[in-house]
Amino acid sequence: MRKLTVFWFPFSCSFLYRFFHIGVMSDVHVTEHLARIGILLDYSDGRLLFFNAERELVLFAIRHKFTDAAHPTFALEKAGVLTLHTGMELPEFVNKQ
Repeated sequence: MRKLTVFWFPFSCSFLYRFFHIGVMSDVHVTEHLARIGILLDYSDGRLLFFNAERELVLFAIRHKFTDAAHPTFALEKAGVLTLHTGMELPEFVNKQ
């Protein structure tokens, strides 16, 4: 098994979301509780977007040249529901980013 060299993760604490990427922590403050967070990986264009799925607003965007397979992993800090939808059409608002 190869060593994991690149990873990203969002962490939420109330109205603060922290995004960690290549050793850098970026804070994003939101004004409302986010019930649904979308994650879009555009492998060929080298984009990874985290967005407010209800309001269609990008919270954080990462540019990265993907050269290997991407292996998403999801976890909940507390008991709850996690629903994954794959193979969806690209949301229209994402094309504007």
